[in-house]
This record gives sequence, structure tokens and C-alpha cells, in this order.
Amino acid sequence: MSHPVFLSLVVILVALAYAIPAAAQDSSGRGQGLQATVLAGATFSTLHGADDLDRRTGTMGGVSLLFPFAGPLSLQPELLFVSRGAKSASELREGLEISSVQLPALLRLSLTPRSDLTPHLYAGPYLAFELDCSVEGSNLDCDEFGTVDTNAVDVGGIAGGGVSFLAGPLLLTGGMRYDFGISSLAEFESGSVRESARHGAFALYVGAGIRIGG
Repeated sequence: MSHPVFLSLVVILVALAYAIPAAAQDSSGRGQGLQATVLAGATFSTLHGADDLDRRTGTMGGVSLLFPFAGPLSLQPELLFVSRGAKSASELREGLEISSVQLPALLRLSLTPRSDLTPHLYAGPYLAFELDCSVEGSNLDCDEFGTVDTNAVDVGGIAGGGVSFLAGPLLLTGGMRYDFGISSLAEFESGSVRESARHGAFALYVGAGIRIGG
């Protein structure tokens, strides 16, 4: 089992172990209200499984919603536009720049749910759809390049954490996450050799939002 997958499972198990007794003692988390946050940040992505590739710096942005449902536990669905791919590290491999829309469904644990300053952890799956793909150093799209194939749909997981601060009606947040692909995102062909590569990326982000109700 890979480290990111193991980390995700640990976060989910810790969240459940912490939330179940808390929910039995106090159901006040239900009154916290919906949170809607706009996120923006930087991604540092690569493709695991193919040689001669380096990390590519990109961007991410979108909307995150938070639905409290049991003490410190919340459901955090998101709609993100993410720049992914990898840079070429040699002439033997093409670099890719892939633009995708990503739909994570995350389980979030708030470590101090009654405080205005709230550290949190989260983990869960994502589904991503390719919007555009270009080959580094070429005017061709990926589907026009003979030695590169990309999959239009990508499935993976996310594990991360951050901190949120409630300043009056405004909610400020920031954090770091790691995305790891489970399915193949790209395939490279070199003669008779075909390499399958999965997405992997760190991301740093900030956000601002509001709390609705609660």
C-alpha cells in the first residue's frame, strides 16, 4: 500500500474514532451552518511510473463547500480547475501540461470545532476530467502526438490539512494537500516499450468564504 493511500485511511479512521463519541455527547455541530469558500493556489505535479520527468508548477482554483453533520465531522465537496502534468527532464521524454476539472468528495475532521481558529484534516476520493492537454515544446495537442496518450477521466485520492479562521462574517483558510492518482493518467510509447503513468501532486492554497446559517 502506498504512503498517500495509507495516510488517507489513517485520517479517516482517526476522524471516525474522534467523531462518534463526540457526536453522542454533543450534536451542536449540526448548527454550525454551511460554509462556502473560494480557493486559489499552486500545484507541483508529476507523473509517477515514467522516467525522465520532473515536477511541473501549475495553478488550482475553485469552490469548496462544507456541510457539518456529526460533531467535528463534515463533508467537503469541491469543484476545482487544476493544472497538472510533468516537465521533461531529458530529450528522451515529452513533458505534458494537462488542464482538468476535479471533483473531490472529502471527509473533514475539525480539531477545535468550537473555536474561531480551527485546524483540520481531510481525506477522500476525487474524480477528474481532462479539459485540455498539450505537449511541452510542441504546438500539438496530446491526442495529435503519436507517442503520448492521455485518459479523459482520472480517479484518485486526496489527503491534506489546513487551518480556518473566522473573522466576523468572513472565513479565511489555507492549507496543503497531496493528490495521488489510482488510475492511469498518461501513457508514453518509446519503440516497443509503453509506460503507464499516474498523477501525483502537492498543492498549497488559500481561500476566503462565508458561513451560511448556524
